[in-house]
Amino acid sequence: MGLTVADLEESIAFYRDVVGMRELFRSEAGGEWFDRLTANRGARLRVAHLALGSLQLQLVEYLAAGGERLRLAHRHVGNPHLCFAVDDVGDRHARLAAEARHPISPLVEIAETGLRSFYVSDPSGVLVEFLG
Repeated sequence: MGLTVADLEESIAFYRDVVGMRELFRSEAGGEWFDRLTANRGARLRVAHLALGSLQLQLVEYLAAGGERLRLAHRHVGNPHLCFAVDDVGDRHARLAAEARHPISPLVEIAETGLRSFYVSDPSGVLVEFLG
């Protein structure tokens, strides 16, 4: 999965510290091949790859030829959100709420499933759900 982010360093810290991912490697991209691939001439970017289990997450920050920030909300068609299963969703919610560093939803029980869930926004506004 890949996400375009506003600030690579902030996003790496979020996915490392809040989600528990580990950084695999970083790189930079740009040039004719990338212009052709994305139909976006003059793009230059920094990239970080992170992992949690078998999931790899690519974070992309545009340094040149970036676009406008999308209006992210769960109800918008095409809006991404990531969902991570955790052992103790109540503990994760309490810890993140106490830190008060990121916007967080209430912890809710999902009707007739026995599961609980909440959302937290990453630094670029992408919703990250924790489920347990």
